[in-house]
Amino acid sequence: MTPAITSPISQQQVHQWHSAFLQLNKARLECTRSLMTSRQQIVLDVLPLLLHLNHQQLPGFIDHQVPCGIAHYNASAQQLQSLQSIARGVQPPRGFSNRQITGLYLMGSVGSLAQARSSDLDVWLCYDESLDNGQLSALGKKCELIERWAESQNVELHFFLMNLSDFRRGQSQSAQGEDCGSTQHLLLLDEFYRSALWLAGCQPRWWIIPNEEERNAEAFWQGLVHHHRVHADHWLDFGAIPSIPPAEFVGAGLWQLNKGLSDPYKSLLKLLLTRHYASQYPRIRPLCWDLKDQVHQGMVDVESNDAYLLMLTRLTAQLQSEGSDVRIQLARRAFYYKARLPMSELSSAQQNSWRAGVMRKLCAGWGWSEHDFYELDQRPQWSPVRIARERNALISEMLSSYRFLAGFSQKYAPRLHISKGDLQVLGNRLYAAFDTRPGKIISINPGISPSLGQEKLSLNLRKNVWQLIPGQFRRNEADPGAAPDREQVLKQSPSLVELLCFARFNELLQSHTRIALYPQYNPLSTYELKEVLQVIRSLQPYQPQAEDFRHPARPLQWHLLVNVGVDPQHQLSRRGMQKISNRDDALGYSAARENLILTIDLVSINSWGEWLVERFSGDAAMLQCLQHMLQYLPQVKQFGWPAMNIQCHCATRSSAIRIRVEQLLDDVLNHFSEQPRSPYLIEAAETYYLLENSREGVQLRIADSPMKLLALLQRPLTHFTPYILDRAALHSSPLRLIFEQSRSGLWQLFYWRKDGRLFFYFLDEKGALLHQQWPDSGNSSQWLLPLVRFLRQLDQRWQQQSGRVQPRKLMLFELRRKPQSYEFEMVRRRLPELAEQSASIDLRAVLDAQQQPTLYCNNLEYSAWQFGGDLYREVAAEVRRLRSSHEAYPLCLSDVVLPDSLSIIEHLQVKQRLENRLNQALADTGS
Repeated sequence: MTPAITSPISQQQVHQWHSAFLQLNKARLECTRSLMTSRQQIVLDVLPLLLHLNHQQLPGFIDHQVPCGIAHYNASAQQLQSLQSIARGVQPPRGFSNRQITGLYLMGSVGSLAQARSSDLDVWLCYDESLDNGQLSALGKKCELIERWAESQNVELHFFLMNLSDFRRGQSQSAQGEDCGSTQHLLLLDEFYRSALWLAGCQPRWWIIPNEEERNAEAFWQGLVHHHRVHADHWLDFGAIPSIPPAEFVGAGLWQLNKGLSDPYKSLLKLLLTRHYASQYPRIRPLCWDLKDQVHQGMVDVESNDAYLLMLTRLTAQLQSEGSDVRIQLARRAFYYKARLPMSELSSAQQNSWRAGVMRKLCAGWGWSEHDFYELDQRPQWSPVRIARERNALISEMLSSYRFLAGFSQKYAPRLHISKGDLQVLGNRLYAAFDTRPGKIISINPGISPSLGQEKLSLNLRKNVWQLIPGQFRRNEADPGAAPDREQVLKQSPSLVELLCFARFNELLQSHTRIALYPQYNPLSTYELKEVLQVIRSLQPYQPQAEDFRHPARPLQWHLLVNVGVDPQHQLSRRGMQKISNRDDALGYSAARENLILTIDLVSINSWGEWLVERFSGDAAMLQCLQHMLQYLPQVKQFGWPAMNIQCHCATRSSAIRIRVEQLLDDVLNHFSEQPRSPYLIEAAETYYLLENSREGVQLRIADSPMKLLALLQRPLTHFTPYILDRAALHSSPLRLIFEQSRSGLWQLFYWRKDGRLFFYFLDEKGALLHQQWPDSGNSSQWLLPLVRFLRQLDQRWQQQSGRVQPRKLMLFELRRKPQSYEFEMVRRRLPELAEQSASIDLRAVLDAQQQPTLYCNNLEYSAWQFGGDLYREVAAEVRRLRSSHEAYPLCLSDVVLPDSLSIIEHLQVKQRLENRLNQALADTGS
């Protein structure tokens, strides 16, 4: 639908507004030039000419087919003079008719109070939209060549090629560009209108559309054209800005938080402005409206229309209305640092500049003194403690503003103006930078100070907590054990490695940094500190790319530091002694089976550039560390395990400890890579640790006695699961030999006679192990024959139920110790032939869903509802009556039926429990 053409304003009014904007533009350009060196001024002067012409003597020349010619452009005398300084004799041809470039604009802080000599030049280049892809590619290459030439002239120059039709539709570059990509459109346009400098070509028609017509901008413009108030081809349409949609705020917040990683002061101001806009909803008044109103009213001086001063005025009013003086001071500090004008260090030339005059007047209104200027300008020399405090204030305010924007958008704009890809990249980058959790190393210097390098760092150990103190530790001589002044301590942790990583990550720790240890008598030796420092200094940060943030973070490097500041045999070392043993396993050293691995600090550097220090301490330190590492098992198939480095420099057995940790890591990680379903058993100081994979990840089961270990091993399994034993585990136990025999589908019986006891082990078809023991009568038939008959009975019943063709294979082994050794050997034994025959007394048990047994003796039923508490006594009496001899030998069940269970282990456990009750009753009836 074509908008209705409204009655236009007068030609005089259009001319007045146009002239006012040109005056402001000219004044801003003069301010821009005043802060530049002569070489930088030449770059600014010749920029339009370099794009207007294709000449072999000019920087950026490729060939004569590259798009060129700026619409309505006539070079000024100053520009022509600057052209001669770089290409003598080159002149623009008369009657040059190419108009393939429609406009050239400077964007950013130039021409404002925030401009500095180091400010870069961001140029928006608007082109004829009829250019094809090849022409656009050639124009882009020419811009790259001009950027390189400008860099040689000490100017940081960036071109952004603008398709205004796409821009008006909100289509911009990706979130890697300076324009903040898909995250915002009208917020960017608002910034453009209040800060852009027109260099050449067509001018923005926004200049001559009054604010009250922004919502009807197209109709108003058509009226101007229809009534011949303007020449349409002299103007460019960047788009109207009637308001700012709420959907842009979260994307803008994410973008500014990301920018805050390197320039927190500028980002804070922009975040506060976005928050201010959100607080005005639905009557949002863009800041560029303030500028346009002032210019239309004839106020064209640079100071009144300074983009950053306009922003600060709005923000101050907003913060004052919220009654937060601390936040106002933080915003003013951010503005002061953004201006990059150190008032206590001004040169004579700077003293008389317009920027200094404006800043002086502004700060006087805030009540700032010369001392305040000096304190702020000493920022490069601030202590790390002061920098960390400033960082926390900045980050807290930025995150608070972002959370406000996120809550606002959730309420008013469920559909965000940010692509899913940009949201993922920006969100993950922010998480990596700002998320805090135990052990994560955070950056305390996001662009606050140029360097945190320290000549000296002090490490103080107090109540088992290490403290990192920049510079000299000022001790309380009257009370050396007193806590240090909080202003001295930068960070504290039980992990010395975490403090050193923090110092390395934040570049406090340099190659020349001296380290002082307190107190004098310290568990950390000078040698060990030197070795640990060498490891920490060698750590290389990873610089993530955008692609890294499109995927979950994964560890790239693991550095394990074992027993830092810990001597596992300190009681002997203190007396100048060492324990020597040929049992040299670090997890079970000497006959006392001591665990020498007491602490592990795991330094992880991941694909998001994060550093994390996980500290594991105590007897299970090694196993907890392994469990933590194994959580990354799902990523191993694609990426492999991270690069690993193991270090140990403690006073006792350091080399043996390091080698053992290397072996264990290699064995365990390779095992789970190849056999993720098989549990891995490790023995350390007579405690047993079972690592097993599940849907919830790798779990660590702990058994502090052999009997508790056996309880773990007898748990029913859903599929064949061979247990894998660590190379040093269970060397003096028969279990090692038994698990080496584990085979899918087999039932295997093992027995071992020792000191009048018979130890029985049953390994089922899925790898679960049952252990039982009883007095050894010396007669195998008393326990073996009934057991084999019981197993045969169960297997026959299950074979019929499942339709299995073959009976399950059953094997029998005797275990015995090798001569003069703790190790075991096994001997295959024949199964008793009578096992094929039925027992003379058939004693069976059937359990219901409540686990209540009904017993059958030669098909005669005995149930609890019949006999109550006398059930077992009655059955025992019947068995005694049926026996042909009065010999007292144990009673054995020939079958057990359990509801909903096909676990042979459960059947054998129930069998033993019921037999114990029956045999006790048998003994009672015989007495």
